[in-house]
Amino acid sequence: MNTTLVIVEPKAHRRLRLVDGLRATHTIQPLTSIDGALRHIRVQRPGIVLIGVGRRTEPALRLARQIKTDGGNQAFIGLIDWSGRLKDPQELARSCGANGIYIGEPSKDALVAFVAKLMEEEGVAIAGSAPIGIIGRLLKS
Repeated sequence: MNTTLVIVEPKAHRRLRLVDGLRATHTIQPLTSIDGALRHIRVQRPGIVLIGVGRRTEPALRLARQIKTDGGNQAFIGLIDWSGRLKDPQELARSCGANGIYIGEPSKDALVAFVAKLMEEEGVAIAGSAPIGIIGRLLKS
């Protein structure tokens, strides 16, 4: 199952976490910026693209839309919503063309399972759970 996978994540520690979790099962091409990512994806034609969603969510969603509307590009697209910022992930994934969204910080096993789920499911794959904020932690104790 050695599919080419492009990771678009500007933050180095997050990008390294994704590379570390997936390098055993995929050929990884990490990108440090959303700018220029579409050009790379057009040339390389990867099977899967994972896009990290940062504080500003729109650049990641715009890249997902551009990949899906790009002629001839059939890549599976997964969004990694590290901090749980995306509201209504199911609808948002449909509107931007993503095949799935992982919410929170994935472990290695969860990441591998999420990528496998991206390629198998017909609908939108949603995995993980929103991180608990400071208020949630206080209420939980």
